Amino acid sequence: AVGAVTTPIFKLLAPEPAADAEPSAGPRVGELLGVPTPGFTVLTARGFPLHLRPEAMNAVLEAPQINQLPVGDLLIRTDSVAQCPKSSEGCRGFWPHLQGHLSYGSFRNPRDKASVHGGDAVCSVETKGGRRKVGPKELLELQKVMRLDLVAAPAEEVPLDTSGHRRMTRAVTRAGEWLKDILDAKAKDKDLSSFDWHVLAGIQGCGDVNLRVKACQAASAMPVSGFWIGGLGYTEDLHSRARVLEAVCSALPLRLPRFLPLNSGSPVEVLQAVLFGVDMLEVTFPTEAAAAGTALIFSWEMPEAE
Repeated sequence: AVGAVTTPIFKLLAPEPAADAEPSAGPRVGELLGVPTPGFTVLTARGFPLHLRPEAMNAVLEAPQINQLPVGDLLIRTDSVAQCPKSSEGCRGFWPHLQGHLSYGSFRNPRDKASVHGGDAVCSVETKGGRRKVGPKELLELQKVMRLDLVAAPAEEVPLDTSGHRRMTRAVTRAGEWLKDILDAKAKDKDLSSFDWHVLAGIQGCGDVNLRVKACQAASAMPVSGFWIGGLGYTEDLHSRARVLEAVCSALPLRLPRFLPLNSGSPVEVLQAVLFGVDMLEVTFPTEAAAAGTALIFSWEMPEAE
């Protein structure tokens, strides 16, 4: 058996689903561990929010936030966190400004155009010190030190412009195998089961809708707390992305949250994601616009095809 059924972390507020409601793609409002959705993660670099000092960020955003800590950033700071005076508190002991907020260890880093690279055995992620291999073993050792609230399971990123079916299938198969390893260790390893944390399954499949749906069904059958939708936000057009988002969001359970990392996250991209039912966006645009002093005032009608 792979782990135990997890405590729900997401509450769907609207539209209120019927008891026998089928999964569907459409805009929704919810609450993720006390954080309203749809919304944005607070993307960080080296553990600190982009462009603003933590004190200023906490003054502006008084409610709890989801601080996104990319695995590539955390890997090179594992020893520092483990050796700090408050190491028992994990990442919060090393970065005090994370106190009172949620911590999310993302496998993909939206700050980089390509932060995840495939390999024969495991994937590699970009760090400031170069690429580092990260599989279930490495991620679990990292979590023992960091004690993150949310952890994205590893998955090989396969953008929509990939044509090799073997690579698409490999990404889906390996994501499922790695997810099982992580859930099994989470349930059995006393160092991982002694505190409360939640796993997000990676959904791959490139532009193959049938493969994406199979990935959704396999991940949904396991005791996960949510999902991160991979392979998007690279060079694909909005029409191609819409096809994938509709298929994925129509296949995922209504009562579990959906995360979407994108390399930019322009207003149009954000609107599209929300219209299809994405709950949490991992993007750089909001903080970049704020740092540039840009206010967004616009009227937009999303084309039906996108």
